[in-house]
Amino acid sequence: MAHGAPTEQSITTAVDGATGLVVAGVAGLPATARAELLRLPSAMRTFDLSPTDAALLARDLQSPDGDTPGDVVVVGVRTSGSYLGPLVAAELRRAGVRARAVTVRPGRPLLQGARTQLRAGVGRAGCVVAVVDDPPSTGSAYLKTCAVLHAAGVPDAAIRLLVPLCTDVVPAALTGMPTTTLPFDRWSVHARLEPAAVAAVLQRWWHQPVEHIRHCSDATPPTGRGHVTATYEVLTADGYRHVEVRGVGQGLFGRHAVAVADALGSAVPAVHGFEEGLLYSIAPASPHAQPVTGPADARRRAGYVASRAEALPARVDRARGLTGRAPAWEVAARRLGRGYGRLGDALRLPLIDPMVRKLCTTPHPSIVDGATGPEHWRTGPDGDLIKIDPDTADFGHTDRYSYDAAFDLAGIAPGHPDDTVVDALRAVLTCSDEAFLLYELVQLENPETGRPSDPMACSRAVRRYLSRTLPPPSTGQGPLCALDLDGVLDSTALGFPMTTPTGVRVLNALARHGYRPVPVTGRSLTEVQQRCDAHGLVGGVAEYGAVVHVAGTGATIDLLSAADRALLDEIRVGLGTDRRITVDHHHAHSVRVGFSPERASRPGPVPDEVLRELLGPDRHRGVRVVHGDRQTDIVAATTDKGRGLARLVAEVGGPVALAVGDTAEDIPFLVMAERALAPGNATDALATTGIRRTRRHYAQGVAEAAGQLLGHRPGGCHICREPTVADQDARMLLALLDASAGGRHGLPSTIWGAARSAFGTR
Repeated sequence: MAHGAPTEQSITTAVDGATGLVVAGVAGLPATARAELLRLPSAMRTFDLSPTDAALLARDLQSPDGDTPGDVVVVGVRTSGSYLGPLVAAELRRAGVRARAVTVRPGRPLLQGARTQLRAGVGRAGCVVAVVDDPPSTGSAYLKTCAVLHAAGVPDAAIRLLVPLCTDVVPAALTGMPTTTLPFDRWSVHARLEPAAVAAVLQRWWHQPVEHIRHCSDATPPTGRGHVTATYEVLTADGYRHVEVRGVGQGLFGRHAVAVADALGSAVPAVHGFEEGLLYSIAPASPHAQPVTGPADARRRAGYVASRAEALPARVDRARGLTGRAPAWEVAARRLGRGYGRLGDALRLPLIDPMVRKLCTTPHPSIVDGATGPEHWRTGPDGDLIKIDPDTADFGHTDRYSYDAAFDLAGIAPGHPDDTVVDALRAVLTCSDEAFLLYELVQLENPETGRPSDPMACSRAVRRYLSRTLPPPSTGQGPLCALDLDGVLDSTALGFPMTTPTGVRVLNALARHGYRPVPVTGRSLTEVQQRCDAHGLVGGVAEYGAVVHVAGTGATIDLLSAADRALLDEIRVGLGTDRRITVDHHHAHSVRVGFSPERASRPGPVPDEVLRELLGPDRHRGVRVVHGDRQTDIVAATTDKGRGLARLVAEVGGPVALAVGDTAEDIPFLVMAERALAPGNATDALATTGIRRTRRHYAQGVAEAAGQLLGHRPGGCHICREPTVADQDARMLLALLDASAGGRHGLPSTIWGAARSAFGTR
């Protein structure tokens, strides 16, 4: 770019010279720097920007107002900028502009060389400091870079932003700033996707003319960020073929896609070739995602994962050393650290990170796929299931950096409700239960928000692990123990509702003494059914007493009248018309909704004024509104947990020896028990009922209540003592999952338990 059209000889000479300089330079770096892994640049790996686009930005910068700058310092932001910046500077020099490139990482001080270059440039009249990065999502990296430049003495008037865009809209944070943009429709990739250009490439590879080519789809990134994909119907003398052309990255970063396809063979679409950042392959027969349909289907997908691990082995699991760069194990550690509240960050380095890193250790590292969910499977031309995009997630900008095939296995159907599907997956590829669960939680975390994408799937994954690690005893015939879930047996500290190991041990201890624990909750019927299956419970009350499940017979008893059901259906439909409200359709016997006003970080309860606006001033007629931390429940006024428990007692027998709840909604079933208690975190609404609180909170409070019934702490006698968990990995994960068993009041004991499990003591 800097010296006109290169020859093959000049390219070879330049590459050899540059390679020698790089090798010599790397040898002189400190050992810690030499051990660092290169982060592949999003611009040349995850997006379809090319050197031509860098040249377009440079040309637009030269004369935005008819004036050409005399001196330019191109500031490349982060890794992408270290590629784009020199390309922009080279194009400027080719046009006769004095230009140099430096690299900046937002939030870190400038290197001395960059500081010197900036001072030298800014000291000249008319100097422009051009900031370039990959396409921004929010623009925060550009703003942070400008702050670094300001601190280095660069005036506002000298700064101009060079912004490639995945759309034609500049992020709001950058409006009003001097900006040169390259909208997506001007990217050079579009010219390479023109039917005539595609036909010319195919003719050269196929050695026969293309008689006709038809463009079947628009070349647009599916979510605004990412690679373009286009499909074509191509006619040659051999007949019609359907060809998919998708961006995979420039140069070596794009050839990674070819190497992966060559290694995987028929498991992925057959590749015609690669040229200028585009991969040409056979198009899938169907554009639709293929969800897992059953155990046989799960085994086929797991077979792909196992074959890939064998075909693409890695010498070293380099993810173990990527602290601070969001490898899969670190994402899992961050999730588990939430159980320790504000202490989580402080405990990460000395305790949580080493434990999770050990749990995610693989003896056979390989190059993982990273995207094995239903949306990444299609039907091939012969009707078989094929894996698409086998190269886009590994080493991409949203990659979770794992070398463990179990990560791909867990991504196929994380938190699936059918145990037989999970068993089929696990039968094909051996991995530890602990690693599989941690990877499920990572796969279920939204990389953009850092929150669970499906909280109920997370709950199922943890519940399945706990039921297999702490299996329930056989069900007795004794009195019932009615337990609320939210804020009592369960915690939401990890971002989703789950019963902690302490809670499971309480259930098992009660069952071993002949008692029959039953959940009495506002949760959905489906969740109560799954809870009963996992922990061997005889039944439960769901949705504030509107429906009862009897596990022994599988019976579902609906306690709503026809009028109540019609009223709730009407309310569900009415609330669902407001875009701020999310309706949880798992709740069929009540209405559970979340409220997400503009810029809200997560859903919360629906304010009363919004309910009045949507349902009218008489919204309380026939229903009762229950506000929670993250949702609002609307239940029939004729329904309560006491009525539901009474019907369950009629079905499975009684009496109710113990009841534990924490809010006013629990009073109707608490008063039915011979012994009623509330955990220490219970609301003040129970204070006037005479129901005593335990000293401990949450599941530890339930354990204290059970201890009063049994006469000793759960697990404290030969009858209810939990079998020893021999495997240290299991003990470590159980300790980490138990962090929130007692809330913040119980942290000293849970931290001590985690430390003991980490250092191998029992």
